[in-house]
Amino acid sequence: MLKRLGLFIAALTLLLAACGGGSGLSAEEQTKVDELVTEMMGEGEGGVITNEADARCYAEGIVGEFGIDRINELDTGEGLEAGFELMTAAEQEKVVDLAFGCIDLAATITEGMADSGLTEDQMACVSDGLTEDLLRGLLLAEIRGEDPTESEELMGVVFDCLMP
Repeated sequence: MLKRLGLFIAALTLLLAACGGGSGLSAEEQTKVDELVTEMMGEGEGGVITNEADARCYAEGIVGEFGIDRINELDTGEGLEAGFELMTAAEQEKVVDLAFGCIDLAATITEGMADSGLTEDQMACVSDGLTEDLLRGLLLAEIRGEDPTESEELMGVVFDCLMP
């Protein structure tokens, strides 16, 4: 049960990235946005974003923030995660900062825990314990290729909610 919750949190951190202004994109930028949306939704390939509006927000944010040249530099052909690893620390932090405008984190977490076997009270407790600072740390860890489930703060929240 805890492992499944940890896997969900890890998956959540992958789907959360950048969001920004999508208006005024060039045709080349819009094409890149469309490619990123397709990759993030991963039709039949286990995509981590199921809501197209969230995926589009993410993609537009990445393109708008980093520009087409930098995105092409980061595109190894091995997916978004590989590109995250090539970013500078400041770029990784920007990705995390922008994420909070794209995804309803509380709803996403609640949806992800629905099949975890937790009671509604336990799910609400975990959701309430995931502060913005904790979520930012988990996202940054995931982007940096670290295991976000090793967070002592996260484990504290989970154990506090599961142990009476």
